[in-house]
This record gives sequence, structure tokens and C-alpha cells, in this order.
Amino acid sequence: MKDLISNKYLTFVLRVIVGFVFCYAAVHKIIHIDLFARDVYNYQILPGSLVNLMAVFLPMIEMLAGIGLILGIYPKGSTVLIAGMLIVFIVALAIVLSKGIDFNCGCFSHSDRGKSDAVSLIIRDTLLLLACAQIFFFGKDFLSIQKLRQ
Repeated sequence: MKDLISNKYLTFVLRVIVGFVFCYAAVHKIIHIDLFARDVYNYQILPGSLVNLMAVFLPMIEMLAGIGLILGIYPKGSTVLIAGMLIVFIVALAIVLSKGIDFNCGCFSHSDRGKSDAVSLIIRDTLLLLACAQIFFFGKDFLSIQKLRQ
């Protein structure tokens, strides 16, 4: 089992998947920044003065970290950044779930038709967080720009 978990090919695949997920999520937020700002506001966690800052900077950070992970540019740093965001997302979802707020997470798209299920989002983010742990602890910089630079 340890050989499977520490397998460089598995780590590479997880790196690409997690990186792609974050890049994909960032694209929608960047294109529809106004809708994403509304989604952030609907979480009812941040003060109104910070909502626009979050809506502007979070997608850029997601995109840079995702690209860094895919290409292997400082993969451990990118992994830590993504893991930190995932922890914040899980806490935010738990708060929304505890308050019983009907919301759209704004993760990948915006739709007034379908509201988000916080429990399934927490599960998804927890799985991505586990993938980050695997990448961080067993990453061998396989097919990464970081390894080429050394």
C-alpha cells in the first residue's frame, strides 16, 4: 500500500487533477467577477468591505497556485497554498451549513436555479485536501519545472 501512495505517477496525476480543478474554478470567477462577489457576499461571513477584495484576489491566487501545481513550479508551495484555501473553504462551508443559509457556492459556476449542498462540497474539498497531503508528503517533483531547475 505504501508503494501505491508514494508512487510518482499517482502523485503526478493528483498534481494535475488538483491544479486543473483550481484553474477551472478560477476561470469562471475571473470572467464573472460580479457574480462571484455576490456569491461571496451570500456566505454572510466577511464584512461587506472585504467581499470585493476576496472576489478579485481569490481567483488570481487559485489560478497561480493551480498553474504552479500542474507545471511543478514550487509544487510544495503551491500545494500548501491550495491546502490552505481548501481549509478556509471547508470552514466557510461548515459555517454556512450551521447557519442554514441557502446559497450558491460560486465554486465553478453561478446559477440561481440550483443551490449548493454544503455537505457534498465539504466532502469534495476534503478529498482534494487529502490529495494535497499526498502530493506534499510523497511528491517527487516528477515531470516538474522545479526539478529541471535544480
